[in-house]
Amino acid sequence: MRKPKMTEYGDYATWVTFEVMAYYQVRLIISRDLVKSWKGRLAQGPDENSLAFCYHVKDQGRSYIFLQPDSSAGTIAHECWHIVHQVLSFCGVEQWDDEVVAYYLDHMVEKVYEFKKAIALKSSTKKETTNGKRKRRTKPATASA
Repeated sequence: MRKPKMTEYGDYATWVTFEVMAYYQVRLIISRDLVKSWKGRLAQGPDENSLAFCYHVKDQGRSYIFLQPDSSAGTIAHECWHIVHQVLSFCGVEQWDDEVVAYYLDHMVEKVYEFKKAIALKSSTKKETTNGKRKRRTKPATASA
């Protein structure tokens, strides 16, 4: 996975593609301010008190999933289920075998955790290198004669 970069909306975003499901695209967004993130991208969004949500673009094979950095495993699984349901529906899958659903749900959840890990790694590396302070160079002490 490429190093995540902060977007103009103050969040981190990446694309997840379901290649074997008509190349369905999911924009995965991790944000501390979900309202700012969705208002910058979409014309409509959820209740402003939402902790996470999905948005599906009608007839375009594209969805958005918005999560907070500290979203629980249950919240992530819940939102990923909405994505999988939409992908399968979009592709015209009428009867869902449990194993198929489990496979795609696993795929989406894994992508979320990989991205969260990449963001956390980027943040911790940045903190380690700067540690919040800049070190000043000092001249070495010289011995006086």
